[in-house]
Amino acid sequence: MNTISFSLWLPLALHVQDGVLLAPWLAGGFAVAGTLAFFATYRIREEEIPRVALLTAAFFVVGSIHLPLGPASVHLLLNGLVGVVLGRRAPLAILVGVALQAVFGHGGFTTVGVNAAIQMLPALLAAGLFAVLARPRLEKYRRSKLAWFLGFGIGSLSVLAALSLEAAVLLWGGAEDWRQIVRLVFLAHLPVVAVEGIVLGFTVSFLARVKPEMLGLKGEPAALAAGWTVSHPAAGAAGTPPMLLALVALFAGANAAQAHRLNADYYVLPDRRVRIESYFPDDTVPQGATVEVRRKDGSLLAEGKVDAKGCFLFRFTKAEPLEATINAGAGHRKTILIPREHLEQYAATAQEEATAPAEQGPFRGVEAHDSLREQIKEALIGVSFVLSVAAFALSWRNSRRVKNVEKES
Repeated sequence: MNTISFSLWLPLALHVQDGVLLAPWLAGGFAVAGTLAFFATYRIREEEIPRVALLTAAFFVVGSIHLPLGPASVHLLLNGLVGVVLGRRAPLAILVGVALQAVFGHGGFTTVGVNAAIQMLPALLAAGLFAVLARPRLEKYRRSKLAWFLGFGIGSLSVLAALSLEAAVLLWGGAEDWRQIVRLVFLAHLPVVAVEGIVLGFTVSFLARVKPEMLGLKGEPAALAAGWTVSHPAAGAAGTPPMLLALVALFAGANAAQAHRLNADYYVLPDRRVRIESYFPDDTVPQGATVEVRRKDGSLLAEGKVDAKGCFLFRFTKAEPLEATINAGAGHRKTILIPREHLEQYAATAQEEATAPAEQGPFRGVEAHDSLREQIKEALIGVSFVLSVAAFALSWRNSRRVKNVEKES
């Protein structure tokens, strides 16, 4: 495994990429995730859908923002929070969130099932632990520090469970030997264990006092007991800010997430030559990447490595459909199809070959698609940031009013 591809895989460590796992594990991931999501939809009520959508948005945005940590970068999971708030509906939010993250370059499409299952199971564990350990105690002691410590423990454990599951999947189902990566990923995310615990601790403590029904608790918070209604402008926003408060902290110190999905283009040149260019979205070159060009029947036409600029040049003898596969290691793989029509006009005469490149030009549809995808991602993150700041402001105002009501009563 070369150093550059290894380092590029680390920032997306909790999003397993395409090509990293063996096919049976990929199929098993979809089976587990699909089964859990199916049972999560059983008898779902209409009033539960907004809450699932809210947690899905929080889960998606948090998983798309990475914080720098040494040579790598990490991100919060919020799978424990999703499990505590949604209970058995948690797999729905996680599956949709992971699928959206894959669309925007975080993780592969073939690994959506595995990535979802790795976070679904700890979320359900958090839901079960909260129901058994925390909920009965919070019914009586929701205003004590017990709520914070229970939330901290469950949040930390949910991240440790996700890290352990990913380590097991990579070690037992990896297409290569990932032991070194597993150790680095586990160590890099240990600080996330503590941060997740703190986030869930404050969230559980806040919701237990202000919006206990979101945690499945009985009774009314102090604001409602004092005569406020759910339609009050401050009380209506009480349920959402704790989750979005974590997003504000992330946006304040996060680097823009870069999705290192391998891209490639091809150029048809004179003298029956084709140049393949490979690159990552941040314009870095996949050093040491290998290229294989095969005919329609699977026979090998050309193979080799890219040069220092990420380019590979080969010749063709006749116009026929070709398939070029660029492999940069660590799951970074890209396959492009070269249609016969794009080659045959260059194979006719030397005169056509000499004039066609200016008319033909490069085929950069992949680059345009990735650029549009990055723009959409940045727009969604920007909107989420604005909503998070607004929610935080409402949360702060609501907290001050609740304290005033408690003092007056």
